Amino acid sequence: MPDRKYDAVIVGGGHHATIIACYLARAGLKTAMFERWHEMGGGACGEELPVPGYIQNVCAHFTRFYTNPAYTDFELRDHGLVYVFPENNEAWIYPDGSYIFGKTMFPVIDPFTGKSSFSQEAADYTIKSVGEINKDDGDTVAQIIESYKGAWKEAFGKYRYSGPGEWGDGPDPLEALFNHPKYPLDPKIALGTVGEIATTMFKSPEMQTFYMRAIQTSNGLFPQDRPGPYWHIHALGLILSMEPAAIVQGGTHSITHALLRAFERYGGEFFVLNEVNKVLVDNKKAYGIELTNGDKILADIVVSDLSIELTMDKSGKDNWPAELWAKGQKLKDKPDDLYNTSAYERTQLLWGNIALMDAPKYPQNPELGMVPRLYFGKADPEYFLSGRYQKERWDLGIANQMYLLVAPDVQWDPTRAPAGRFAALVEEFTCPWRQFSEKQWLKIKKDIEFRMVEEWGKYAPNVNMDNFISAWIATPDDVVNRNPCMPQGGWGALDANYERLGRLRPFPEISGYRMPIKNYYLCSSAAHSAHGIGRGSSYACYKVCLLYTSDAADELLCVDLGGSRIIKKNKLTHL
Repeated sequence: MPDRKYDAVIVGGGHHATIIACYLARAGLKTAMFERWHEMGGGACGEELPVPGYIQNVCAHFTRFYTNPAYTDFELRDHGLVYVFPENNEAWIYPDGSYIFGKTMFPVIDPFTGKSSFSQEAADYTIKSVGEINKDDGDTVAQIIESYKGAWKEAFGKYRYSGPGEWGDGPDPLEALFNHPKYPLDPKIALGTVGEIATTMFKSPEMQTFYMRAIQTSNGLFPQDRPGPYWHIHALGLILSMEPAAIVQGGTHSITHALLRAFERYGGEFFVLNEVNKVLVDNKKAYGIELTNGDKILADIVVSDLSIELTMDKSGKDNWPAELWAKGQKLKDKPDDLYNTSAYERTQLLWGNIALMDAPKYPQNPELGMVPRLYFGKADPEYFLSGRYQKERWDLGIANQMYLLVAPDVQWDPTRAPAGRFAALVEEFTCPWRQFSEKQWLKIKKDIEFRMVEEWGKYAPNVNMDNFISAWIATPDDVVNRNPCMPQGGWGALDANYERLGRLRPFPEISGYRMPIKNYYLCSSAAHSAHGIGRGSSYACYKVCLLYTSDAADELLCVDLGGSRIIKKNKLTHL
């Protein structure tokens, strides 16, 4: 590729890159993305697994991207992105045959806009299900629902799709709930550890275990970690079936394809198998990128969709304040205490893609087979609180007492498997990549395949090796080899405890998406509002990007964007 010039270039072609690229292109900027992998999308991807004819997601799965402003701003449904919204939502089956079963309380009533409406019938169903386990917990759930409906849901959305705000600006939308006159969020609960929240809010071991395992589905947090208001409300939304478990037809990569179609409509360009070697910087100002083949691409704006370490490495040590550079390098070190680190030590999964001849049958209740997120496991809060669940994963790769999550998307999306056949995502947590050698990971990969089938079969007797077709298990070793932005093989970009969120993410000095290098920005999940397909880092970064990349910003003047605004070009003489 010959050297060329763009208004904006994006380093990496992950999910958040494809979002911000659409916004920049719509604003009138000539925009291009450069991705090292053979396809775009990063975690928003899917492949033909475990055997030909089956489609599975190999990273992001539980996607509520329909809530992202980009979903409607770019009319992505018209670009082929189709969501299905099941009536059933979240459930847990315990070994004694009892279960908790939730219906979607805010079902989507307009799939084109993602608009939802509260269902009292679904709320009553979920309250009754929890109440049959423990009456006090049923009453607690009813109170939570009223608060969520009254104020928490709206505040949660504002927090997710806005920037973290400047220091000293007062509380963010979720912090403001602490003093809400009618629906307060109790700081003594919301600011506690995962274990403290679970045992304070709920009386039954069933609900305590549910909270501690389900919160890991979102962020991998241990009982000793503090989730903060954001992840706390998010976890309650999961276990109580507040928001729909949306299913993307054709797999998660359909999100990427729709965004790329929208991007190309605005004249955007993207290049796969084009790895960025470095960001070009002169006098603490980014002016383009250099590819590994030596090509130089000039640009007024450079946006990184990489991890924070790679974002820093690509731009060079000499261009960063020494103290901040040291913080970035420290993320690469093996922590002395795995339980108290704040890096990449929480979100590693054994991600099973399992194909069966016939769909599972659950004698507890046949309707459980139509639950998008179904957990299995013993009601044993002490197993989590004591640290045994975490320690066994670290020592063995697989905990002795398993807590599987099964997601049978094929029940709503028949494109995922051949006619009459069944497939599901089956996941269990494991440990950071560094804990085992490649050979050891290969053994774990094979062992877990049969252990997953065996454990699943305890709750659905027809799930056995006679019904089994094939499986492909993604381990942290597979993830590391695929994506350098996930250095320990987890799907999280940095851990997501309270000390690494909002104005603290990735570091307090750069929490507002702006790097200390002018015209260089961070849009990835390493920024606020953390990892996940439905998060708002790229949307918020876009607004900051247009605000500060201008001549007016050089003079610290406020710029009124007025919707769409073309940046006034600065003269570039670098070649």
